[in-house]
Amino acid sequence: MRAKTLLLASLAMLAVPASAYAQNNQRDAVNTISADEEARADAILREFAADYRNDPMAIDMIFGIKLGGAWWTVSVERKETPSPRGRLVDHAFGPHSVTLTRGMPVTPTWYFEIADLDVLELIASGKVNAGTASMQSFGSDKVGVETRDMPGFSSTSGDEADLYLALSHFFTKGKPEVTRFGRDTSLETHGAQATALHTMKGFRILYFSIGPEEVVNDDPRLEFGQMPNLFVVTSGRGTLYSDDGPIALEKGMSVFVAQFVKHRLANTGTEPLEGVLVLYGDNSDFGFGTSYPSYLQDLNQFHRTYPFAKPKPKEE
Repeated sequence: MRAKTLLLASLAMLAVPASAYAQNNQRDAVNTISADEEARADAILREFAADYRNDPMAIDMIFGIKLGGAWWTVSVERKETPSPRGRLVDHAFGPHSVTLTRGMPVTPTWYFEIADLDVLELIASGKVNAGTASMQSFGSDKVGVETRDMPGFSSTSGDEADLYLALSHFFTKGKPEVTRFGRDTSLETHGAQATALHTMKGFRILYFSIGPEEVVNDDPRLEFGQMPNLFVVTSGRGTLYSDDGPIALEKGMSVFVAQFVKHRLANTGTEPLEGVLVLYGDNSDFGFGTSYPSYLQDLNQFHRTYPFAKPKPKEE
């Protein structure tokens, strides 16, 4: 899997007991698990697979899951039944065909490597979601949920789009899906605590909280991004240092930072500076050769020809 940047910087701490999850998110995946651990992991994954059968966001895909030396294969065939009237609100989504089988995928594909059973237990309990556990800044980061390619397979940007949807929806339950966020349930990332709220290829949404006197993107290597960022401030005060100088941040304002525009944030108040961050696109797509505006032009051309109004099904 190509190196990707899912957040502002590398992760450091999850605010749960250290026995449940290492404080330093730079952790190696276990090589083996016991028979009891494998049975528990299998039970958790089967619960996720059963719930995914009724998930309106499910799409066709095949991927692997690895924990220790144990493998599972997930195969999804989406079912969408159109309404005779052709109205989307009358469509039925599911039940999909979702199979979870023991063993490595027969045909090489991408897969999720879960560091250990504790990580999977935390995801199953809702204390941390899979998107948050996978956040990394550099390919060398070793995190709770890693994405990898099997030998003989090389992911494309489209494959990454599939895995982002699986990351956000396969490892969750319910309809709608709930994500809890706050300073006590987030991972720390270079001065900010963050929770991944939803991840898609086109945009990723997260909650952020910057404590008093803390600074985000203080490392010069992190001041610039390959795609736009939208900061929506919901509480606290701070300063965003940009190309045009400092901008005072306060509740009830948003700041759109275009690609390759400097953005370093500092909390200048006595309370946490908090809000929502929207990342447009995926850094790995815009690191070389293609800029975000070029991508938008190509995407807009696609929309000029895509038939969103699908032909109505023939009445029997």
